[in-house]
Amino acid sequence: MLVKPTSLWDMSTEHDQLLHLGQTPSWLLSQARMRSHRILTERLAAIAARRYHLRVLSVLVEHGPLPQVAIGTLADLDRADLSVSVDELEAEGTVIREQDPEDGRRKIVRITDDGQARARQLGLVLREVQDELFAPLEADEREAFIATLRKLQP
Repeated sequence: MLVKPTSLWDMSTEHDQLLHLGQTPSWLLSQARMRSHRILTERLAAIAARRYHLRVLSVLVEHGPLPQVAIGTLADLDRADLSVSVDELEAEGTVIREQDPEDGRRKIVRITDDGQARARQLGLVLREVQDELFAPLEADEREAFIATLRKLQP
């Protein structure tokens, strides 16, 4: 006879662990992340944007003009994804690449006025997605959840 664990931390056998995988915090967090990713991706696609655009513009709004490598580090994007994203943003006029006055081999990426407007638009979409994701939670539950997530960050 199977005995259901009394808590998530009371999974004494591998069989119990597999049976209750769907109730583990890591599984639940992963499912929430996938839902968040899907909703945000859909909403951004509706306005011809991508999550990488949001990340690049967000970094530039927060930090100002930066070398492309620094943007990649701050936005946690690899070189290929960053390059494609900056190319796309430059083509739509939301960023420009300029020669670095301190190092002629390097380009600095700067957000344009159109980019500032686009960043505000993307920020509104992001806020709407947050509101949808957290709608089941009361304000104090949202704050507690966010505080807990911050504790889990590396």
